[in-house]
Amino acid sequence: MKKRISILGSTGSVGAQCLELIEENLHEFEIITLTAGNNEEKLEEYVNKFKPKYYYSNSDVEYSYGKRLKGYDEILKYDESDLIIIALSGIEGIDPTISSTKQGRRILLANKESLVAGGDILVELSKNNSSEIIPLDSEHSAIWQCIRNEDHRSIDRVILTASGGALRDHSPEELEKITVKDVLNHPTWKMGNKITVDSSTLINKVFEVQEASNLFSLPLDKVDVLFHRQSLIHGLAEFKDGNILAVLSYPDMKIPILYGLYYPERLSSSKIKKIDFKKISNLSFETFPDEKLSWFNFGIKLLNSSKLAPSFLVGSDQAAVEMFLEHKISYTEMLDVMKRAYSKFDFPKEYNLETIKETVNESYFRTLKEIE
Repeated sequence: MKKRISILGSTGSVGAQCLELIEENLHEFEIITLTAGNNEEKLEEYVNKFKPKYYYSNSDVEYSYGKRLKGYDEILKYDESDLIIIALSGIEGIDPTISSTKQGRRILLANKESLVAGGDILVELSKNNSSEIIPLDSEHSAIWQCIRNEDHRSIDRVILTASGGALRDHSPEELEKITVKDVLNHPTWKMGNKITVDSSTLINKVFEVQEASNLFSLPLDKVDVLFHRQSLIHGLAEFKDGNILAVLSYPDMKIPILYGLYYPERLSSSKIKKIDFKKISNLSFETFPDEKLSWFNFGIKLLNSSKLAPSFLVGSDQAAVEMFLEHKISYTEMLDVMKRAYSKFDFPKEYNLETIKETVNESYFRTLKEIE
């Protein structure tokens, strides 16, 4: 029996890699729905190739195959997939994620913003509706594999690894002169521009700490981060008896995607490169030097300040990174404008889905004002 699958955000980096793996064994899958934002050309290519029942994008162009739906509410009304991949970017991904959990679906989740800002809500809904959230982030996929069959009470801490990004060996003085091109040259991962910038500042690792806390119901102080240059160990779980489990793999997003697509089975793929241990001279861990931690420390302190602080960080960072990528502010100015916006920000008193989205949007525009 074919596995019925839908991909929300099919033309982005994660969505495209999902389809690349699916195409290899297309006889095992039935594509129900594909969506995109503005990449109409790529979506039409995918619709013609994979022949989904439904599709959606920001335009109203009709294709020769399938039925165009009018929005995510309509998609989730008609969609009958067994597995839904949410690879949307931005806080807009939280609504379809919540709807999918309420429908009791198995979700492969790559929407970082929804996990950071409202992950605790998603996890609670998932438990109450017999839904299952499988993270596609390499670090969280690794942690999930380490602890999913363990007694939660036996976990002492989990450890996320960080490559340090393209600027990991730059001095504070050198960072003053960094260009967009310098930042986007990541040493090990091929990712979108936004996450590549966040990797270099370590804000991405702040997001991942919050994601892990939400996904695995752990306090923030039980989620640690270590600098691991080789990017081969993606996550570790340390237990009370002193044992540590770790997941190692070649640094490639297709590996956690492949795991999620076939879970609970583990299948091979010609698209996957495996580690050759004969060619590895060492696996090292380091703590980050203090001069590299200004962003990380700001982010972690912020996370501890308010339930809505992660939502602020999502919106504010989005604005700062956009302005940097558009050459409107320098690399080091990104943190300055976020700090100024935070110092003037009034958080809503209640914590719910509406105030989460309100805080993300308001912090985005407040940060843009600091740049004007």
